[in-house]
Amino acid sequence: MTPDEIRQQLDVKAARIHNLRDLAPHAKQTLLARAYVEARDALNRAREEETQSIEAQRRKLERKLFGNDGMALDPSAAINRREANDRAAKLDTADEALRAMQRAERDGDTIMAKAIAARAAELSLDPTWAGVLQTYVQDKPGEAETLNAMRQLPDTSSTEYTMQQAMRYMVAQPQGLNAHSDWEADSIAQRVLDGETAA
Repeated sequence: MTPDEIRQQLDVKAARIHNLRDLAPHAKQTLLARAYVEARDALNRAREEETQSIEAQRRKLERKLFGNDGMALDPSAAINRREANDRAAKLDTADEALRAMQRAERDGDTIMAKAIAARAAELSLDPTWAGVLQTYVQDKPGEAETLNAMRQLPDTSSTEYTMQQAMRYMVAQPQGLNAHSDWEADSIAQRVLDGETAA
């Protein structure tokens, strides 16, 4: 369900609870707390699933752009890849990285070129490093498309993303619950009502 559908479902449940005329106030509050906690937890799960989906998609695109498909079973290729990653990690400036990448591509060293592009991606908040990455994909339409797809994904570690998700998956307590915190709402929801058996 979407966040709006979860919130609407809570509104419907809350309205039904308020319409139970023979129910004592503390029992109504307990049922409202249970409905609220259920909706809140569903929204929290949906938020986590969305974030995990974005992160999985990013990893998939990174493997497609910077990975070495078909080389994983070749021990020498795995060693070459590790060595290339180590060498790329020692590149301190974007100019140095650009020269090394151009040299690798001229020599047909795909593993090294990809390692340098991956290093540039890690530092791409710096425009000069972003330029190295852009140079890597400029004559590679498939890689450029993959990079563009990566850039369309939100940064799940950013404060902006966290705040947007908090707003999108927020749910207000239903009228009549009057809990001062989520901890209190949890406590109210766990109360045993007449006719119920304690868990």
